[in-house]
Amino acid sequence: MTLWSALISGFSFGFIIAAPVGPMSILCMNRTLRQGLLAGLATGAGIALADTCYALVTVTGFRIVNEFTSDYEFPLKLLGSLFIGYLGVRGLRKGAAESRPETGHSGVLYCMISSFLLTIANPATILSFMALAASLGSTIGGSLLLPAGIAFGSFFWWLLLTLVILWISSRLPESFTRTLSLASALILILFSLYGIISAIYSLGNGSPV
Repeated sequence: MTLWSALISGFSFGFIIAAPVGPMSILCMNRTLRQGLLAGLATGAGIALADTCYALVTVTGFRIVNEFTSDYEFPLKLLGSLFIGYLGVRGLRKGAAESRPETGHSGVLYCMISSFLLTIANPATILSFMALAASLGSTIGGSLLLPAGIAFGSFFWWLLLTLVILWISSRLPESFTRTLSLASALILILFSLYGIISAIYSLGNGSPV
């Protein structure tokens, strides 16, 4: 029963932590609209893999990662925000010219690696797993089934989101789908600007981001 509790708790936490709409959700939707199913799933898989890595660190000891991310919180958030902005600008430039190009193996790998790195560098992800470490009991929190459940829960959300976006876009005119793609790219740029401003502001005030 304890093992099942760890697996179910991990699945629920992985699903919940992935579900809120944020820059990674917008990125997954943008790539699905511009590049199709494989790009969306690869983006979600990269995010789920990062969540799983943090979950593994949570059950084996969080202190080292917490200290590292606290020391380098500003550059991590700044670089992550800049890269999100780059992806948004790239989406704006390509969105008007492309309807939905094929995504090759190199494109899938790029989608996965970039989303993994963005999630790893996100302080909000770190805080979420700090909350997980504090809230779960020692028996469940120490089980390796917890990261497995988180991996399944997180990826299930990204699979669901990708399929829903594809289903919606297939029933809309191509011009409207392209407009949605451009709008999502613009939202990514806005997320980027907010992240950059908040990182600089927090650094100037000497407070955590």
